[in-house]
Amino acid sequence: MDHDDNSAGIEAHRRAALARYGILDTEAEADFDDIVKAASAACNVPISLISLLDGERQWFKAETGFGQRETPISSSICRYAVREQDAVFEISDTTRDERTATNPLVTGDSHVRFYAGVPLQTADGVTLGTLCVLDTKPNSLTPAQMLILRTLAKQVMALLDLRRALEDRRESDRLNKAILESAVDYGIISMDLSGQVTSWNTGAERVLGWTEAEMCGEYAHVFFTVEDVENGLPEQEMGAALMHGRASDERWHKRKDGSLFWGLGEMMPLRNEDGNPEGFIKILRDRTEQRLASQKQHNDAEFMRSVLASSADCIKVLDLDTRLTFMSEGGMRVMEVSDFNAIKNCPWPDFWQDQGHIQAREAVAAAKAGRTGHFQGLANTMAGNLRWWDVQVTPILDAEGQPERLLSVSRDITVQKNAEQLISASEARWRGLFTSMQEGFFLAELIRDAAGRPLDYRFLEINQAFARQSGLPDDSVGRTIRELVPDIEQWVIDRYATVVDTGEPTLFEITVAALDRSFEVRAGHESDQRFSCLFLDVTERAQNETRRLAIAELGDRLRHLSDPVTISFTAAEIVGRTLGLSHAGYGAVDQDRETILIGRGWSAQNIPRIDGLHHFREYGSYIDELKTGGTVLIEDVTSDPRTVADAASLIPISIRSLLNLPVMEHGRFMALLYAAKDVPHSWTTEEIGFVRNVADRTRAAIARIEAEAQQRVLNLELSHRMKNMLAMVQSIATQTMRNATDIATAKDVLAGRLIALGKSHDLLLGGSLGDTPLKTLIESTLEPHKDKPDRFAVRGPALNVGAKAAMSLALILHELATNAAKYGALSAAKGSITILWEIRPHESDGSDRVLLRWVEAGGPPVQPPTRTGFGTRLISRGLAGNFGGEVSLDYRMSGVVCTLEASLKGLQAVDTPPDFH
Repeated sequence: MDHDDNSAGIEAHRRAALARYGILDTEAEADFDDIVKAASAACNVPISLISLLDGERQWFKAETGFGQRETPISSSICRYAVREQDAVFEISDTTRDERTATNPLVTGDSHVRFYAGVPLQTADGVTLGTLCVLDTKPNSLTPAQMLILRTLAKQVMALLDLRRALEDRRESDRLNKAILESAVDYGIISMDLSGQVTSWNTGAERVLGWTEAEMCGEYAHVFFTVEDVENGLPEQEMGAALMHGRASDERWHKRKDGSLFWGLGEMMPLRNEDGNPEGFIKILRDRTEQRLASQKQHNDAEFMRSVLASSADCIKVLDLDTRLTFMSEGGMRVMEVSDFNAIKNCPWPDFWQDQGHIQAREAVAAAKAGRTGHFQGLANTMAGNLRWWDVQVTPILDAEGQPERLLSVSRDITVQKNAEQLISASEARWRGLFTSMQEGFFLAELIRDAAGRPLDYRFLEINQAFARQSGLPDDSVGRTIRELVPDIEQWVIDRYATVVDTGEPTLFEITVAALDRSFEVRAGHESDQRFSCLFLDVTERAQNETRRLAIAELGDRLRHLSDPVTISFTAAEIVGRTLGLSHAGYGAVDQDRETILIGRGWSAQNIPRIDGLHHFREYGSYIDELKTGGTVLIEDVTSDPRTVADAASLIPISIRSLLNLPVMEHGRFMALLYAAKDVPHSWTTEEIGFVRNVADRTRAAIARIEAEAQQRVLNLELSHRMKNMLAMVQSIATQTMRNATDIATAKDVLAGRLIALGKSHDLLLGGSLGDTPLKTLIESTLEPHKDKPDRFAVRGPALNVGAKAAMSLALILHELATNAAKYGALSAAKGSITILWEIRPHESDGSDRVLLRWVEAGGPPVQPPTRTGFGTRLISRGLAGNFGGEVSLDYRMSGVVCTLEASLKGLQAVDTPPDFH
């Protein structure tokens, strides 16, 4: 066949039209067979064909006397018939016509000598093929035979159009049924004109409680309240729907169990092919929760819906130059137009003001391009009243599918502007549930092996919400799930197979790992191997439940732990597992040294832990934020200015995003709970709150252990102090009486010393020391033992000590003085004690160190103790460790020498962190 540009275009239109009719390669049908038999009989020829031209072949929908279903296009005589303008194309003798003389049908076994054909032409002028008759001898048709052949050709096209219309109707009914049955949150009810229920979807059963079997044939009055039925509201609603095309209602309705719910409903008339009403469809949704949440909003919405129910949309038709050519009667009323001729042929965008004028022109441009233009803007009515309008502009297509005019529908939304979202949702339902549903929806067909086992399923329909939720491409229709997701788990396919096999709907949850989202899936059987699914995003609910269970687990596990390292690891493990982290940990912080000590951190599988001592500035420049108590959130260490310079040290240890939450006590940065991911991540408010909750509980558990340990030490110390107190009182009394000249003087001196001793005891037990000079601390602590001026010699540079170090030093001096009063220099009349201190640099790092020495003289000869008592252990192991000091005791014959060495920074520190080693 010829393949010039013109014929190629004709062929493309023909193949597209044949595809729309879906007729090629279908089984024989009696109606078409009867036509070819009638044509053969009427024309008195042995052969008649309904021939359709399909690219390189001609295929016969029906044939009589020919014996073949198709031939190559090269042997087709019909290809000449479809090019001619004459209604009947006839070749009386094919052997004498140069177009057919060498045709295989003429020269071969078929011996075709006569041909007459009538083109089969669609309403838009596309020729699909011919109805033709053939004879094995030269022949010609009479005018009556030609009329019959033309008439039968029209009958062929009528049958093709009818067949196509029936297929379109069946497909539309199938899709509508799938959508209606999947809309489980919407009660969709159809009724006849008397109000008797004729269908009742799954959503209606969920919302109202009755099954379809219970309600079919019953009056819809049953789910109205008694008061509404008595007031005739069901009939009024049907009347309003017939009058205005729809009726909106929002009122209390009754369920099967007698309970009431606040329902949002819309009713529209169902019309037959003649446009006459034959029933109603009502869509009802349970809005009780919204009703109770905001009574005022409900009242406003009720008022706005009543306005809509009594108002008509303004429907206009524009030509392609945007001039007004038609306006509906209701439109003229709402636009306050008394005479349409006064505005006919006026440019429609000029009615809009400011930004509305620009939006109107953009909407027109979208409609001309075959899309839908939509906007909201301000425009005056013809009476000069400025109103808000919701406008939609769509193309009116010609027979070729091209826009020939524009349809503009405007709705007055001035009153209900504040309820725009509710109105938009309501309107979207009428524009089409399938395309407007926010829930993901797909229709699929199960694929089984030869034994009937489910292997896969193919997508037949998906909406944009499902494509977005699942991460699948928009062109997934026609492709299988294993083609798109090769590693899909078999249980998902089996679950859908159960729905198909049993016909029972199912409800389950599924997680899309690539999106980190969870969905509630509602699947139902549609027909044969087809099923439909509705996807609801329940990610937030699932994540909240996971975090709630994690907090409960943390509380249960921490209740039985008594080791800070184990506590911190338990908290880190729960945080890491719950949030899907690469690292998590809780560690003690040295604010001054800017370090964190991690006893045992948690890391994901196959990722090394990051335990030990770390300097904050090796991983970024955010330590100053942490010191002030600010939470540090870093979405990507490679782009955040605080970490970009140190990203090379974070990426190798699988840290790409970071959350650092400081734990503050008395205004100081004491500990840190960190969370890290090996991919960029935007930390949510819920995740931050979860981490803060874990950090607070972890710190509380560690603080409990510290308090219990401190209480045990205090109890032991109190016992020791009670024993020493009596010894000190005895020693002070002995020293006082030894030097007293008379009883009255001894009484006064002894009373003063005992009062000083009591004050010192209160100071030590109450812990009231703060930042104080070292010399003042020493003198006040030793005052109870100063029975003569030269008993103590105290010398050293000016130096203040911090609160905790001051308390520990006071206890150490008190312990040394108590031992000296019992066994050493203070037990003898000529005994004396020298306390010296100096500040000097450390040999290794040059930091300032304080060396304090206690030297006893003039007492009885010293014998080293045979065992270490509680007081000695308290001095050397406990108290000195509170400020990082080291104590040594030298039991010289001439007197005890106690040497204490500590860093100047440690002595002056306010507090020290807990031990996480």
